[in-house]
Amino acid sequence: VRLGLLDGKHDLGFHSEATPPGVISLVREGVINGKYKTLYPGKVVVTSIGGGTREDMAWINNNPLFYLVDLLYLEDVRVIAANDNMVSINNALGIDLTGQITAETLGTRLVSVAGGQIPFAFGALMSKGGRSITVLPSTARGGTVSRIVPSLPQGSAVTIMRNLADRVVTEYGVANLRGKTVRQRAEELISIAHPDFRSELKKESRKLYWP
Repeated sequence: VRLGLLDGKHDLGFHSEATPPGVISLVREGVINGKYKTLYPGKVVVTSIGGGTREDMAWINNNPLFYLVDLLYLEDVRVIAANDNMVSINNALGIDLTGQITAETLGTRLVSVAGGQIPFAFGALMSKGGRSITVLPSTARGGTVSRIVPSLPQGSAVTIMRNLADRVVTEYGVANLRGKTVRQRAEELISIAHPDFRSELKKESRKLYWP
């Protein structure tokens, strides 16, 4: 598995609950080496290791590059924030035009769990030069439903409250929400929604936020 967007990058750090497919390859190639980490420099800090081939796992065994820690410690907001320029990257199921993010439910139906998303969002924003990034496709159900909505459906779990929303990424671009007014946030998010839904989102946003 290749994480192609990171090809050509270098001296990255890694602090996460696990190692998804593609990460171990980047460590072996030296793309991830923790050179500039301010906490545990030169270490890959995780609570568990997986997502690699047998050869990868053999290479990891007793490898001092990898530092395994307790989950409660790894997800401590103060520990996360101790790394300068910490970038937290999480996915989501949906987001409303104020920046409220759900990564757990579709309405009242539980789909996933928050995991470390909340402490990583807090920690990244507390970090010197840190950023919290939420990534999601612009649509669901084969393009028939927008994941960017005027308001989250009733009963939705708000995983990341709007005051913590920072950058949101879809295949149509990046919305920078940090420090923005509600109206500015709505405009930013509409700009990265699927084009088929932008007109309706604009119409609904005018009803809600331009009284």
